[in-house]
Amino acid sequence: MSKYEIILAVYETKSISNAALKLNYTQSAISQSIKNFEKEIGIQLFKRSNNGMDPMPYTKDIIDCIENVCKFEDKIFEISSSLNKLDKGYIRIGSVQSISYNWLPDILAMFSNAYPNIKFQLTVDGFDELSKKIDNNELDCILASEYSVPNLNFTAIGKDELVLVMPLDHPLCNKLSVSISDIDKNNFILSADGLNYETGKIFKENKIEPKIKYKINEDFTVLKMVEKGFGITILPRLLLKDIPFNVCIRQFNEHYNRVLGIAYSKDVKPSPATLKFMDYVKKWGKL
Repeated sequence: MSKYEIILAVYETKSISNAALKLNYTQSAISQSIKNFEKEIGIQLFKRSNNGMDPMPYTKDIIDCIENVCKFEDKIFEISSSLNKLDKGYIRIGSVQSISYNWLPDILAMFSNAYPNIKFQLTVDGFDELSKKIDNNELDCILASEYSVPNLNFTAIGKDELVLVMPLDHPLCNKLSVSISDIDKNNFILSADGLNYETGKIFKENKIEPKIKYKINEDFTVLKMVEKGFGITILPRLLLKDIPFNVCIRQFNEHYNRVLGIAYSKDVKPSPATLKFMDYVKKWGKL
């Protein structure tokens, strides 16, 4: 029970005893609340008389404000109760392109079927931008690779193989599989994630120095450039599912993979809706 509700009860009943009865409080507790509030605001609200508690001439203006405060308090609890029950909510999700195309629609469909009133904002971007947005509290959670989010809470939901993508007439297409050393000194098109993540790690570990001729921040444009013969690239197999490009795809003998999952900030407690969505992501990953 807030002090404002106590003041309103005394104003409406014009009696400490009746207010105590209405609120199931002791008379001393009601009386003390009035004294404390009057001391807090520096003016007297009521005057004791034979009729009970008479409001001062100016008290009505303060009561009007208190009534508004109580209405907004009720609204706050109404909204928070609704959010906790997942009757409504808003989740800001970030995702890399491959997951947003191939996994996220099924996950959202499953979740929305259970919680139809939850709304979503989806941002599709590279690892760098997604990490910045979640650090700036612009996103509630992101779907990304484990390697890209070392400073976030992360739950794995699946693996994704990294493969070599080439023009159809490239000499390496004659092989059933390739070695990472095969791409050294080849013209290379760098995709959206650059060398800061798994591809860069692979190059560094194997002392590979491809000739990076183009750096493109959109993966489908990278694929079109490969198709046209501008160079080769390394991309996740998930992104290459049902692509409309005539390219050659070969796996590495070394079998490079990335771990994909959902991540969120260690510094911000997720909303009930976000927590429930992450539960559904984990459940989907086990299907």
